[in-house]
Amino acid sequence: MGTEVDDAVDTELVRDAARDFLAGCGNLDSLKDLAAMDWTGLLVDEDLGGSGWRPVESTVIAEELGRAGNVAQWLGSVTAAAALSSAPDEVRDRWLPALLDGTAAAACALAADVTRVARADAVDLVVTLGDNGIQLYENAAALPREVDDELLDVERPVWRVTLAGADSVPLGGPESADRLLAVARVLLGAESLGAMSATFERLVAYLKERIAFGAPIASFQAVQHRLVELLVFEAKARAVLMKAARALAAGDGVTPALVAHAFVATHATAAVDECMQLSGGIGFTWEYPLHHELRRVFTNASLLGTARYSRTRYAQRAGW
Repeated sequence: MGTEVDDAVDTELVRDAARDFLAGCGNLDSLKDLAAMDWTGLLVDEDLGGSGWRPVESTVIAEELGRAGNVAQWLGSVTAAAALSSAPDEVRDRWLPALLDGTAAAACALAADVTRVARADAVDLVVTLGDNGIQLYENAAALPREVDDELLDVERPVWRVTLAGADSVPLGGPESADRLLAVARVLLGAESLGAMSATFERLVAYLKERIAFGAPIASFQAVQHRLVELLVFEAKARAVLMKAARALAAGDGVTPALVAHAFVATHATAAVDECMQLSGGIGFTWEYPLHHELRRVFTNASLLGTARYSRTRYAQRAGW
């Protein structure tokens, strides 16, 4: 019991430190600033310049980055850095130091002939994860690509990148890919949770100040019920993501990660949309952060596979 309490205390210390840093960071696009906090090496062994295998801390930081509206290529870079830990020495020495200090950026994607890659126009490397293991594509700028019009995030646009026929370097087998993909999905879900959490906090403050029929809107019972449902989702999502992160830290978290990803991908967009509805007309304006948070969460729900994909993989692992 004492260990669980200490773990919770340490987690909140990481959360508070990350939130304070991001609140005072003027350039949220800077991967170098995040690297200076040692956040790009959270899944890399210490003897390679990282902080060790730390999925729990990574999940907390991913949530805070999502909350702050950070659009730096952190998730792709931290995942690629983990993949490069097992790369051939020549490849690892060429790219891992640059990822750890933020001078290079990477993207993480599902393995496919044509795959979705976040900010493909701004990365040096693409790491794919799938049944063929972990593959590294070094010359990202030369890969054929086009903007994916189906996904809506204008701050972190997604591209369809053609990988068929491109040269790649194998970095690990299917088992390693499953483990790393599980981490990436948990981090992506945490980013969506952070965006929803920021939206929800802003909404509550707005409804306390907005007056209708002579009373704050937040005082109306029907509105309070809807706010409680959002609060319950936030608590559930954080609990399931942290459980998956702790399982991954212990070495066996692929199945909990599938559950966490499916849950967040299914419900996060609807939760942010509910915040938009409760915000009234202001929620639909491009100038309001909520509009962009909705686009981000919608995009995240498809970026590394959909909720249906995770449920299918879960059923396969369960032998259903």
